[in-house]
This record gives sequence, C-alpha cells and structure tokens, in this order.
Amino acid sequence: MSVPPTPTPAGSPLPPRPRLVLRVGFAGRKDLSTDERVRLEPLLQEVLSTLGHRLAAMAPGVPVEAGREPQTSAFYARQCPLLRLVTGLCEGADALAAQVLERVRISPDSGTPGKQDTRRLETELAAVLPFDVVTYRQSRPLTFQAEFDRQLSRCAWILALDGIYEKPDPDTALAKSRRARAYRAQSSFILRQSDLLVAAANPDEPGRAGGTLETVRAALAFELPVVFIHIGNGSVHLVAPDDDLDSALARPAPATAQWQRSLGDWVTQLTADPDSGLDPGEAQHGSDRKHGEAMLKEFLNDATRPSQDARRIAARFRKQAWTWFETRFRSGPGAKNDPKLKPYDVYRSRATELNYHYAGLYRGAFLLNYAFAIVAVALAAVSLALLATAVHAGPDWLMPTLLTFATVKLGILIFISRNTRRANREEWNDRAVNYRYLAERLRGMYYLPRVGSQQPPTAAPPQFASRAVRQSAVDWLFETLVRAISPADLPDAQPRVITAHNGIGTVQVKKLFCPQPAAVVAAVRDAWVGEQARYHDRNARTMHALDHAVENATVCLGFTVIFVVALDILILFSELLHWLPNAWEPGTKLATPWLICISAVLPAIMAALNGIRFQSECQRLAERSAVMRIMLAGRQTVVRRPEPVSFGWKCCQKIKVHLGTTWHVIRHLCGRPPAPKGLEYAGGRWQLADELARRITAAQCQPASDPGSWSHDALRLTERVATDFVQEAAEWSVLYSKEVSDPG
Repeated sequence: MSVPPTPTPAGSPLPPRPRLVLRVGFAGRKDLSTDERVRLEPLLQEVLSTLGHRLAAMAPGVPVEAGREPQTSAFYARQCPLLRLVTGLCEGADALAAQVLERVRISPDSGTPGKQDTRRLETELAAVLPFDVVTYRQSRPLTFQAEFDRQLSRCAWILALDGIYEKPDPDTALAKSRRARAYRAQSSFILRQSDLLVAAANPDEPGRAGGTLETVRAALAFELPVVFIHIGNGSVHLVAPDDDLDSALARPAPATAQWQRSLGDWVTQLTADPDSGLDPGEAQHGSDRKHGEAMLKEFLNDATRPSQDARRIAARFRKQAWTWFETRFRSGPGAKNDPKLKPYDVYRSRATELNYHYAGLYRGAFLLNYAFAIVAVALAAVSLALLATAVHAGPDWLMPTLLTFATVKLGILIFISRNTRRANREEWNDRAVNYRYLAERLRGMYYLPRVGSQQPPTAAPPQFASRAVRQSAVDWLFETLVRAISPADLPDAQPRVITAHNGIGTVQVKKLFCPQPAAVVAAVRDAWVGEQARYHDRNARTMHALDHAVENATVCLGFTVIFVVALDILILFSELLHWLPNAWEPGTKLATPWLICISAVLPAIMAALNGIRFQSECQRLAERSAVMRIMLAGRQTVVRRPEPVSFGWKCCQKIKVHLGTTWHVIRHLCGRPPAPKGLEYAGGRWQLADELARRITAAQCQPASDPGSWSHDALRLTERVATDFVQEAAEWSVLYSKEVSDPG
C-alpha cells in the first residue's frame, strides 16, 4: 500500500526522510531485428519486474513480503518506492525498455484488502541526451521521431549535454570526433545517474564509440553491477564490478530462478546496507549496528538535538571552553561558505550543525579534564605546602582553607570522572566524526549535480579499522539521500515547451537540465578548491601554532622544573653544610615547601599540555591540512635562510627562536596572533581547474574548431576533486576516532 509521506512540520530542524528509489541505467542496441526484439522483450519484463518486486519488498508500509523488511527500511519515508529507468532515448532497445517499463506491475501479498490503495511501485522514465533536444531528435530516423516525442513527454526529467552534432557528406575527422565525444559523454552521464546498469547487446558484434559494450566496461570500471542480456541467444548474465566481462559471458548462463534471486540480493545490498552482511549473533557487529541505528535515529528523528543540549549550561561551557582555546591560535581569514544547492542544503546543514555540536562537546570535555586536573594537583600541592609551613601551630584560617581545598578537589575529581564517562558513553567524538564525514560527503553534492552527476565517488577507508564498519551507516544514509534526490528537484531544471517533430503542436518537457561546464569549472575552482585550500591553510597554521605553543611551553616548563629542583637541592646542601647565614634560615625553611609545591605542579601542567596535544591530534592534523593545501593550491614560495655554522651562533639562534616563540604564544593567548601571508594559488587542483576553464573559454570562442561535450571534461575534474575530499574525510575519521582519556 502506498502511504503518503509524513510532511515535516514548519520550522522543524529535521530534514525530510528519503524516499526508497532505485535508479536503473539502460544501454542497448539501436538496430534490433524482429527475432532479437521478440527475445529481448520478455527478458526486459522479467528483469524490471524482479527489480520492482524486491524494491517493493524493501519499502515500509507496502504489502509485498510485509513484515520481512530490513531494519533500515524504518528510515525511509512511508511512500511508494520508485523504480527509475534512465535511457539514451534512442530507437531500438531504449524505446523497447521504456515501453516495457509502462507495463511493470507488482502483485501484493495474498489477503491484502481490496479497498486499500494497492499501488506497490511507481515507475519513472528519464533520459540523458548527448545534444540539445531538438538536435538529438533530428539525428534520429523519421520513423522514430513520433515515438521520441511521446517518450520525451513521459520523462520526469531530461539531461541534455553540450555535444555538437554534425554529419556532413563526406564525413570529416572533426565531425567524427565531435560525435564520438558526445556519445561517450552520454554513456558516462547515464552511469552517473544509475545504481546498476541493464545492457542489451550481442557481445560477438563490434562495438561503437559510446556504444553498449563500451558502456558496460565503463560501468564495471565505475563499480556498477551490470545485468547483461545477450540478445543473440536470449541469456541473462549478472556481472559484478570485480568480474571480467568476457569471462562472465563465457560462463554458462544461470537459470532464471538463480539470476532473479541474485538480482534481488543486489537490490537488497544497494538499498539496505549496512544491515546486509552483518551477523546479529556476533557481539561486535551487533554493537556496530546499534551505533549506526542510533546515529540514523538522531539525524532523522530527534528534533531535540542539538537544541536541547545547547540550552544546558554544562554543554555551553564545554563548547565555549574549546572555542576560546582554539581561537587563541587561529590566524588569517576563514573560508567562505559553499554555494548551497537545494535540496541537499537541508541535509548538509543538519550534519554540519550536529558535527559542530558534538565536536565542541568532545574537545571541551578533554580540555576541561586536563585544566581541572591541573587545578586539583595545584590545590593538593598548596595544601601540603601550607601544612609544612605551619607544622606546630597554624593560623585560624588554615583548617577552613584546607577543608575548602579538599572539597574543591573532591568536586573536581567527581566532575572529571562524570565528564569522562558521559563523553565516552554518549560517544561524542564518534558522533562528531560521523557527522563531519557526512557533511564532507554532502559538500561534494553542492557541485557534482551542477555538472549532471548524481553518483558521487565512493570512499575507501582503511579496511582493517573498526571505523570502516561503523562508518557504513553514514555511507548508507548518504547514498540513500543521493538516490532519493532527483535531477528534477534541482533549481536549474526547468520545464520547457518545444515544437513537435512534424511542426504541428508542441511537446511539454517536464524538467530540462542543461549543465554549463564553464560555470561549473569556475565554481569548482573558486568556491570549492580555492576556499577549501584557504580553509586548510588556516587550519594548518592553527594546528601548527597550537602544537608549537604546547611543545615550547613544555620545554620552558621543563627547564623551570630543573631550575626549581636544583635551587631546592642547593638550599638543602647549604643548610646541611651551614653555608647560609642564620638570618636566612627562616626564609629557606619557608621556601622549601613552596619549591617542592612548584616542582610538583609544573610537571602536572606539562603532562596536561601533552595530553591536550595528543587528544587534539594537532600535529598530525596540521600536517594533513598542509598536505591538502599543497594538493589543492600547490606549493607555496618558501625563502630558505642560510644555516648557521658556528656552535655559538647556533646557540644564539636557538635562544632567539625560543624567545620569539614565547612572544608568539603570549600574543596568541591575548588574542592578537600575527597576520599570516596570503595564500598563493600556484598549482594543484586549482591549476587543473583553471587550465580547463581557459580551454573551454578558448574553444567556445572558436566554434569552427570547438570539439564540444565539455560537460564530460568538467565531470572528470569535479569527480577528481570530490575523490580527493572523500578520501581525506574517510582517513581523517579513522585518525581522529578516540575516546576522552581520564587525566587521573
């Protein structure tokens, strides 16, 4: 039964739940004989019906295998699932597949009341065209143009690329190159709109540029599974991404029941991960699944987070503590926000808000732990010093003071214990890492759909890290959101009206989206690569300043401890050998306990600073941001200074460095960091984007030699940048996964 989606209340911080959608790309031979058409039509019916039946069985509230839905189905919108077929809108197999899609019907479970809405599955046709709509229609045979217009009006959306079509007589090399580029671009963009590919071809016949066999091999390289229908003998082969096409087709064709069962398993794996493959009997997998479910429930269901926590004084105090500390070392202008893209912005805003919330709680928790640990040690040392200075008869205020100190120490220890247990029990760091990873993956969807891609690159985290399993819930949510958002939902997709093929009447195009490669490349270069390079430059400076400040502070404190201990030893020797005048004896006895107090407190401060350095991972984060800055913007100009030669000169230089660092630390703590040099864009991904933008502009200024299909080049660049960021986010999430440590 199809249940309308529950609307999100106005003003609610929760984004709408995603719809269960499966996107099926199609590539098939355009010249079909009568026998091939007869063999292909029932096979297409079986393939699409199998996909639709399993999809309906995965959806919540649909009476198909009801009660057997996986746990992740609870996070889908209670709405009829959607099976989308994306074709090239060509004659032959494409047209046949679109006609078969209209006849796909899914039967409900027996006993379903007839009065209820019995729609189990909605189907949708969409298309990717290599040229503009009119040009592409004119390139098709006259006998197909009427059917083309009919299917064009059925399509929920059309993606029209910027290819150039010309077929002069005699043909020219430039015209052939333009058509080949356009058809290959069409093939690539069909794959970027698909979760799996259904292909209908005869592998014994030679392929063409952008043809079915070339598309199948590109799909396998793109890690998409392929349902290959052999139109020569009527067999169906399932080819997984890690299979070789020729080897898979050489094996005996599986029986109908076998490939239908395997195809259903593919749908389950695509739409129900991370449930599939996890054994609930294993304790580790069970805890990982609970962790993933808690994250999904919070993201989609819990409207009280983070607003409820933000109202608590303790939560605000933790976040403000880290913000104050981190801003002491921040320098330089921040990066501008990415240009938002609806409807992805609501999901990314939610992920970013939760990431900042939990990251602030986690960092503030360990910072306060170490800060209060220093206070507790200092109070204990001062208490001992006061007792030592008043052994025989203390003043009246001594005992109340010691009692106050003891009470404060007890309160601090209780706070540290509860703070640590709560941070680890509620998994503040894991949640912060999850939401940061999700937000970074969604950042790419501000740019990829603009070029016509709804299939972002996959992340490859270290496979032997526990984070790789826990992160699967985040990946599932991200991929589900991407599948649920249609190109028709993008603001640049607009309805169009074109003249019919015969010049009589019009054809209503529901949504037409035409990517602008020059604008996309400029946005990737300036708003994505440029601003993220600025962010990583600032973050590298901040983390390096924090690491450098902590390192130098511990060095200075170490020398101070050595000096204090040496002074205490000197006083003891002087008293033992009676070197000091009698008038100094009361002063030395008074100084000794306080020197011991100082020598106890300073190592505690050093240990706390090193704990903050370890917990914040400032050194490795500084290095990673520096590497990302180089990858994005190229290497910066560095002025090399000559190395000092003499030992005395080296010592003077070291003293100068330590004094300079101390001064910088003081300025940081006072909130007056030195102004950094501006960021130079001298290479890296920025240079690649800039060179491509120049090539597109130059080609469009010379139409006679323009090869066209620049959307494909813009796609490759955008995917390359997206891959860099998704790998960085995946590796960062493994690096920064840790619990709050107890400084006691």
